[in-house]
Amino acid sequence: MGLKAYLYDIWEAVATTAKGMRITARYGVDPRETITLQYPEERWEPSERFRGFLYNDIKRCTSCTMCVRVCPVDCISLEAVRGADKKMVLASYDIDIGRCMYCGLCVEVCPPKSLKHTSGYEKASVNRGDLILHFVHEDASEIKSRVAKQVAEAAAKAEAEKAAKAAEEPQASGPAPDDGRKELPAGQPASPPAAAANPENQGAAEKKPAEGAKEDLGKPEEPPKKGEVETP
Repeated sequence: MGLKAYLYDIWEAVATTAKGMRITARYGVDPRETITLQYPEERWEPSERFRGFLYNDIKRCTSCTMCVRVCPVDCISLEAVRGADKKMVLASYDIDIGRCMYCGLCVEVCPPKSLKHTSGYEKASVNRGDLILHFVHEDASEIKSRVAKQVAEAAAKAEAEKAAKAAEEPQASGPAPDDGRKELPAGQPASPPAAAANPENQGAAEKKPAEGAKEDLGKPEEPPKKGEVETP
């Protein structure tokens, strides 16, 4: 290497260093310029639409399973049972943030809008199980047994009310009213309604054919008139 090349390298090093120190001096002196925060004591505030860890408000959740079906990586799991009021009761709701890709599809399809992204992004752990967020802290088996007991009690109460209502109906209606009719002995036909309503009409109807027959017997036959030929 010649002397000229050696001096050129020294000049290039000095110029490059001066250029870098000029930028550093500007950021260090001007208070308007952004500087590095002292992490982790100081942190940047995430933007409003930042997609951090998922959070589900289980008081508003309806257990519709829309988030479970739309998740492309199956990081959400839930269990639910139907309660005595015909509504679904959450037994467990877990989100594995170690598998979540923060796509936001589950937040978009949630009908009650109980699922949302938070500003959280720090959860370092050496155990994968620590990356599973549990939103129902009670044991799932205890919730299922409690709900099953409530359903059985509600069914028993409904049956008791139904039986009490059925027992009150005959008492409310009372005995059948007496219409004055008497039961006929076995083998005797019942009289027609018209005859039962007016016995005198029935007697008159029975007498008319008999009287007409007597009149026909007592009346003599008239001889044939002249000019009329008697036919045998």
